[in-house]
Amino acid sequence: MADKGIIFSAPMVRALLAGRKTQTRRLLTSARVFATPESPAFTLKGEHLKRALQGADRWRHLGETGWCWEADAFDYQAPATRTGWMAHLPYAPGDRLYVREAYAIRGVYSDVVEVGYRAHERASHTEFVEQWPAETAVNADGTRPRVTWPSYKPSIHMPRWASRLTLTVTDVRVQRVAEISEADARAEGLIPWSEGVCHPTRYSIINDPAETWETARDAFAGLWSQLHDKTGERWEDNPWIVAVSFDVKQGNIDRISA
Repeated sequence: MADKGIIFSAPMVRALLAGRKTQTRRLLTSARVFATPESPAFTLKGEHLKRALQGADRWRHLGETGWCWEADAFDYQAPATRTGWMAHLPYAPGDRLYVREAYAIRGVYSDVVEVGYRAHERASHTEFVEQWPAETAVNADGTRPRVTWPSYKPSIHMPRWASRLTLTVTDVRVQRVAEISEADARAEGLIPWSEGVCHPTRYSIINDPAETWETARDAFAGLWSQLHDKTGERWEDNPWIVAVSFDVKQGNIDRISA
């Protein structure tokens, strides 16, 4: 088990808070190959990883982050046509993931630091910092200075202590992105829309009834395309992904532990 940060956009943070999102799919971008008596451990990335996943099948979970699979052999392995891989992948059941989202901090001259989140554009978390005495935040006349929210910082820079959502991984699967089922697509946090009893439910990525799809799976394909069309990992390319299921707890990872 390990504690790791994981980035979510504002719509997905709102889905986590609303209880709609219990799964996420992340591109398989690296694999740490096991060491053997003949060679040390090494990391597969980029084109090397894509080649090691060519024709991949027979996936098996070895426990924790360990996985094995078979794929097409490399040219230098001829006359063999298939080869086996054993590697560590990024997530494992039992991992705790603290959500990193766009945020802002104010009150750094007091003993209480306030954190605002762009998903709701308001402060909803405080952090007590003892090394900043409270008197530094009081004007000479006894009033506190007026403070405003600074611009929001990218989620990648959010520190662990500022996170307000903790996900406990319950299941990990390796699959092609287009293998997602209708039920799994709904668990990705899509918003159901219904115009009445006589109309079928449609699904949207954001809270907008004008942009909906007939199925949750189609809506997820639209979301994937928005996020990855410019990265070369399009829905049509059907890339390998890690599908992570989790339980959501509202609270900072360290405070939940305490």
